[in-house]
Amino acid sequence: MNKESIKSAILAVLVIISLFFTWNVWSLRPSNEELQNQILVERDPIAEKTKRLFEVVKPQQLFIHDNETHYSTLNSDDLNSLWREMQGWKYNYSNERGFSTSFTKGDLEQLIHEDVRGNLELRFYEEIPLEIFQSMIEWDTEINGITSFDRILLKVAKANEVQKVYFVSDQDMKIVELTVNHEEASHFVSDLYEKRGEFDPYFVFNSGETNEILLPEREVNLFSYKYLFEDIEGERFKETLFSNPRIVKQDADISKNRYTDGTRELSIFPSTHSLRYVNPTLRDSNLIEAKTLVEQSIAFINDHGGWTDDYVLYDILENDQEIEFIMTIESIPVINSNEEPFGPTKISQRWGQNEIAKYERPSYHLKTQFPNGESTLMSGRAVVEVIKDDERLRKERIKKIYIAYELGASDRQEVVEVSPVWCIELNDGTLIKINEILEKPKGDENGLE
Repeated sequence: MNKESIKSAILAVLVIISLFFTWNVWSLRPSNEELQNQILVERDPIAEKTKRLFEVVKPQQLFIHDNETHYSTLNSDDLNSLWREMQGWKYNYSNERGFSTSFTKGDLEQLIHEDVRGNLELRFYEEIPLEIFQSMIEWDTEINGITSFDRILLKVAKANEVQKVYFVSDQDMKIVELTVNHEEASHFVSDLYEKRGEFDPYFVFNSGETNEILLPEREVNLFSYKYLFEDIEGERFKETLFSNPRIVKQDADISKNRYTDGTRELSIFPSTHSLRYVNPTLRDSNLIEAKTLVEQSIAFINDHGGWTDDYVLYDILENDQEIEFIMTIESIPVINSNEEPFGPTKISQRWGQNEIAKYERPSYHLKTQFPNGESTLMSGRAVVEVIKDDERLRKERIKKIYIAYELGASDRQEVVEVSPVWCIELNDGTLIKINEILEKPKGDENGLE
């Protein structure tokens, strides 16, 4: 075989090899439809803001105790600044106590009321896992003997004395004492304590053996508001809640808009300005501890931009794997009106197998605020008299008494109204407004039995 024949043979082999690889490349190339399904969809969050843990897990109210005299305010500026300040402190177990101890009502009263130096108190909506607070701040000491708290006490320190912080669990009747060895911490607490004269005087109402409710001595003046609101399009929730929104189908009827990917279902209810997202395939599994439940619930809302208004942690139902967040206006909780209902004011989640199993929330957000006059609410003393005069309300059933903003529809379709009301929360979770008690005939037991 001459050289030319060899060259021709080699060239033919190279051509065949080239054709083989070209065919393989084209045969393995996915179709346009497959490519479209594999493209990562850039999802615009519903709201731009995300929240850190301490911005959602927050105290409900700040109280200042000066021996037997008590003060508070519904202005949240001092409460928020103290809570932010506490995130930068380093906490250690006190050498005097070390671990948590059980307490009686007398022990707690002595701690709060019988120290001439005074103290500050932060109260929360619900028992908070201590590990949650530990994960917010610099605190590496192992936790022993107490798992949750619903109150924090901060003693006013003497000169050159470390700041003492007490975590109190009314549920478990336990208390743990910590110290903060920062001079700035004791100065901050002392300076806030010195401002007590600017706050309103409060008094103690005992509704149970250990349940001290603090109420204002005088009438309370608060602004009412009107808000322009916006309904959030169902398509935006579809794009952020489904893992592959391209395969989601929509159908609609009179009462709701429904989206489904064949497994999960998103329902938008325009008439009640609400939505429900469910994954019915998830079954109950091993319980997620409360700390993880709170953290992943906040992360879930952060991931799709679900903080459309101001919300704070409201309730933890560890056995049911459920979490609730409540809307607030100027740090005051918001409830939906019974008389002029508009829509929900809570975000609720239920988890199963480490995935969201049910998600219910408002499908609207509040926009522009307009003052709508000033409202005057009765004093705490008057509230106590209403309770005493109504045989249907037994004080041992009362868990909390507080002021909320009631959100209701108005005569203008694009406007909602909020106004302050007194609320009584019973131990079973029932919420009763004081004006409902005053307006309801004494013989009507509905809702109070």
